Formats: sequence, C-alpha cells, structure tokens
Amino acid sequence: MNIRRMSVVLWLLCVVTLPVLASEPAESEESSPFQLFGGWSGEYIWALVWFGVLLLVLRKFAWKPMLAGLTNRTEHIEKQIADAEKSKTEAQKVLEEYGAKLADAERQGRTIITARTKEAEQQAREVSRQNQKEIETMKLRAQAELERERISAEDELWQQAGGIVQKLGEEVFGKTLDDQDNQKLIDEAIARLKDQHRQ
Repeated sequence: MNIRRMSVVLWLLCVVTLPVLASEPAESEESSPFQLFGGWSGEYIWALVWFGVLLLVLRKFAWKPMLAGLTNRTEHIEKQIADAEKSKTEAQKVLEEYGAKLADAERQGRTIITARTKEAEQQAREVSRQNQKEIETMKLRAQAELERERISAEDELWQQAGGIVQKLGEEVFGKTLDDQDNQKLIDEAIARLKDQHRQ
C-alpha cells in the first residue's frame, strides 16, 4: 500500500514538474553549456514513459521482493519475540514451581528433623527410664540380699550365742542337759537377747 502511494506521488511529481521545466525560457548555449531539459517536448514524454517503465520494473522485480523480504523478516522477528515471551513465561513458571518445590522440600526436611529429634528425645527418655528402673531393681535386689545376709548373720549369731549359752549352762550347772531342756534354755536365752537387742 505504501509503495502504491509512493508511485502515485512520483508520477504526479513528474507530471507537474516536467511541464514547468519545459516552459522555462531556454538560455543561450554560451551562458550554460549543460541543460537538463533542453530540447523538444517529445523527449519529455519519452522520459515520462521510460520513468513509468522503470517504476513498473522496480515495482515488479525490486519493491515486491523487497517488501516480501521485509514482511517475512518482520514476521520472523515477531515470531521470535513471541517465542521469547513464551519461553520467558515458561521459565518464570518453572522457576516458581522450582521455588515452591524447594520450599516444600525445606519444610519437609524441617518436619523430618523435628520428628527425628522428638523420636531421639523420646528414646533417650525411654532409655533413661529403663536405666532408672534397672537401677531401682538392682537397688531392691541389693537391699533384699543385704537383708538376707543380715538375717543369715543374725541367725548364725544366735546359733553361736545358743552354743555359748549351752556351754555356760554346762559349766554353771555342772551337768549336761538333755536336748529338750537344752533347746528350751537356748530359746529362752535367745528371746531375752533379742528383746534386749531391740530395745
């Protein structure tokens, strides 16, 4: 469309200016050796015809391919710009998705670390509780063992005390008592010693 307008403008310019140039009075050849539009009016017509032919040839073989090339180039540039915008949008979307995944992974990592920390703390408390329980059990066993040892030692002591009482009885009374009397005296002596020991 622009080329058509330009062609019309050039034609009009030629049509308007050539008659004006032709109507100027010709100066003598001595004053100006070269004249652009010197000669007869048929030359003007032929110049216009050849100019028109030149415009048609240029339009057919130069302007149309040039316009087609420029149009193709414009379309190609517009397509590249559109593709670049599309790529930029897709890259932005991928970046946002990556950021969201990274944030989600970080959140999951914190959740896992928190859960593992709680599990470790719970296991530590459980181990501490079990250790405390084992310590208490060992303490109770040791106390029970000590109590058994004490009772055993007391029984042994009372038996030795009974033997001592029997020997004393033999020496005091000067005779050996039978087993029943002997046991009765021992039991009475042990009972008195226990009462004194408890007081």
